[in-house]
Amino acid sequence: MKDERIGTVHRTQVIDLLNQALAEGQLHEPDYDTRIVAVSTATYASDLLEQVQDLPPRLQWDPRNAAPPTPPSRNAGRAALVLGILSVPSSVCLVGGVLGVVAVVLSFRGRGAHGVGPALIGRALGIIGTALAIAAAVALVVALHRPTSP
Repeated sequence: MKDERIGTVHRTQVIDLLNQALAEGQLHEPDYDTRIVAVSTATYASDLLEQVQDLPPRLQWDPRNAAPPTPPSRNAGRAALVLGILSVPSSVCLVGGVLGVVAVVLSFRGRGAHGVGPALIGRALGIIGTALAIAAAVALVVALHRPTSP
């Protein structure tokens, strides 16, 4: 098997195995601490395998059975795009600020496609809608505090 890059999910799985080994007395505290540091800085699957290779078979980690990271939600990206689009024209009535903030939040859940995608466009439009709503609120406050002419 090719040595592949690993992610947080994989590191968490190995840390769980090391926690179990410590609880069962398979590891001493200093050895456990050293291995946890190595796991937290691991980049490749071989780095993680080194940390559990001397443990019993039931505490071995198999990168082929490791759970892949959960993919980003496509619906969140689309929702961010729709809310971002709606936030721009509705910013005049100040509702666009709320829609814009929600669009930005959803855009982070909808990341996945590299480059320009619905989530990124929704985020940009959400930021624009929020900025326009803030500008509209400032204009409203200034207009209400301006003295009227006789």
